[in-house]
Amino acid sequence: MEYPKLSGALVKDILDYLDCPSMAPTLRYLNRLIQAYIRKVPWESVSRIVKRHTTLDTKDCPRWPEEFWHEAMRDGFGGTCYESSLAFYSLLMALGYEGYLTVNDMGETRGCHAAIVLLLNGHKYLVDITIPVHVAVRIAPQKIVRRNTAFHNYTIRPVQENKFEVERSHHPRRNAFTIIDVPVSLADYRKIVGNDYKESGYFLSSVVMVKVAGNKTWRFFSNHQPYRLESFNRAGKEDTFMEPEALPQRLAEMFQMPEDKISAALSWIPV
Repeated sequence: MEYPKLSGALVKDILDYLDCPSMAPTLRYLNRLIQAYIRKVPWESVSRIVKRHTTLDTKDCPRWPEEFWHEAMRDGFGGTCYESSLAFYSLLMALGYEGYLTVNDMGETRGCHAAIVLLLNGHKYLVDITIPVHVAVRIAPQKIVRRNTAFHNYTIRPVQENKFEVERSHHPRRNAFTIIDVPVSLADYRKIVGNDYKESGYFLSSVVMVKVAGNKTWRFFSNHQPYRLESFNRAGKEDTFMEPEALPQRLAEMFQMPEDKISAALSWIPV
């Protein structure tokens, strides 16, 4: 499977940023990389809103893995599922893993969510660092697979050939998404990333930020009014309400991203 190449120097810098040594590709090491990534690289729309509003031609908007990783290390940025999955996939391939990208469904919305399938020890594993799914979970063609973690108990349930439901235990919406286990070529995936910056693209009109810190997943969604910072774990959900004038500073402190970029992104979305 073709993938974006990262230089050896950049891979070293990324691993230093994630505080992970370079090791042989194993399931244990994969889970260590996943845990590091979801705590350092947020799922967020700030970077893509800023890129869209400061770039004349949408074809120049996509943040390909090299740019993505440099911005992550410099500004604490991440991205939404298409760019973030591609960036993590490029790192995994550089480290010697084998696998492919998939584009999946969420409820009635088709082809809206990217994830990675890795081939390891004769098995397939789902890797999703944007929902996020907190560990790699095995995908079995004719068997329900369950995997417990400190955050959720995950279930991958086959429903049709190459189609699986991903469920999580401690979330109001138990069904996370539907895996369509069909490899997407790099060329087709790049088209999807480019199209996501057009008017029909996802999360260009709302600021969303999600990151794992400590034993909680933290989320901000600008469409939820009044503004609040939500936190989730097995104990439940808590809301911390925030005044609009303090919003950029509070979000910058929580998500370790530039306050001016957050402020700009908020100014460009519908109120």
